[in-house]
Amino acid sequence: MSYCTTAQKINEVLKLAAPPGPLTAHVLLPSSKSISNRLLIIRELSTSPFRIDQLSDAEDTRILADLLSENANLENCGHGGTTMRFLLALRCLQGHEGIITGSSRLKVRPIRPLVDTLKAMGAAISYEEKEGFLPLRLGKSVLHGGEISIRADVSSQFISALLLIAPRLKEALTLRLTGNVVSSSYIKMSIDLMKNFGADIFTEDNCIVVKPSEYLARDFAVPADWSAAAFFYAMVALRPGSRMTLPRLGKDQLQGDRRLIELMKDFGVETIVQEDDVIISGTGILKESYSYDFTETPDLAQAFAVMAAVSHRPIHLSGLSTLKGKETDRLLALKIELEKAGAQLHITDDSLEVKAGIKISSLSQPTFNTYADHRMVMALSLLSLSGERVTINEPEQVGKSFPAYFSELEKMGFQTVFK
Repeated sequence: MSYCTTAQKINEVLKLAAPPGPLTAHVLLPSSKSISNRLLIIRELSTSPFRIDQLSDAEDTRILADLLSENANLENCGHGGTTMRFLLALRCLQGHEGIITGSSRLKVRPIRPLVDTLKAMGAAISYEEKEGFLPLRLGKSVLHGGEISIRADVSSQFISALLLIAPRLKEALTLRLTGNVVSSSYIKMSIDLMKNFGADIFTEDNCIVVKPSEYLARDFAVPADWSAAAFFYAMVALRPGSRMTLPRLGKDQLQGDRRLIELMKDFGVETIVQEDDVIISGTGILKESYSYDFTETPDLAQAFAVMAAVSHRPIHLSGLSTLKGKETDRLLALKIELEKAGAQLHITDDSLEVKAGIKISSLSQPTFNTYADHRMVMALSLLSLSGERVTINEPEQVGKSFPAYFSELEKMGFQTVFK
């Protein structure tokens, strides 16, 4: 089955040019992929089916929905880390026997901490190829609760995968989180959603306790995605006088990336919440340098890095250790591609610093690579706000989270030429 979500061919090249002057738009953001994927697991385990309105059309969510409906012996999760980790925990709970695999990129993303924890809970899992990585063979499993320690410094998705299945265990599960907790806003999202559907769950210090309970069927409307909104906030910041309306964000309190409202004040972006709409307008970025800890919201880093490089504002971002294990090593990818554009960056295992901005003369020369990473595509598209046409490889990768991204840009007057 093909999951390409754009009308264009795979492995295309995009030539992108932004319109001059301020931008005005009513942007149709995608629904939250993070919320949608959690809801699919909760619905699978609930007492009866319930309606999910405005479910994300992102590739990861559609693959997860299809796999849940098919229940096959061989389940391919594509590029989706969340898809794979949530599905693995669910299938172990269900006693499902079969193989879980994914794309070549997903096969090099870490899975051992989750596998080890599931094994400690009674799962029968073996590695089909390389130890610590996909594909995995599942045997007949009977999971139990108890007190389990799990590293929290690799991926919050491991913790969320376990939490989501925990109410259906026959005994309480206590997760003791070790190490520095990363992306904690996503763990909180899981907990808040679980409580909404009736799970008996509470936290104390570095422990999360889930007691046996039922997920109750309740219809749910998925809000728009704050992670995707970051790129439009950046556009407004880079084009003073711009004004955009972002529907279906105003009432959401689940997503940690809502932090944008406060962060983007530093970049001259004012946010007004009117009912369910968020209206943003830009007055211009202050001539300052910036420093932020993104431990809880690492998905914002790429938009901020490119925005800083285009505006020639030095920025230091920390708390980014998880970015090395995403669709690509996002820290290294940003350094390579922005330095093609004449910027100067310094990266460590946990941080990124933009020391000098892009040079206009450099933009028309290279083709920017996106490393099969949807967020790299959207981040590098911001280079066009410099006023120069940019060339980007594999633009279709936006289908992983925002299939209509370039359609929204075209509505604003961006010129897109796919080859």
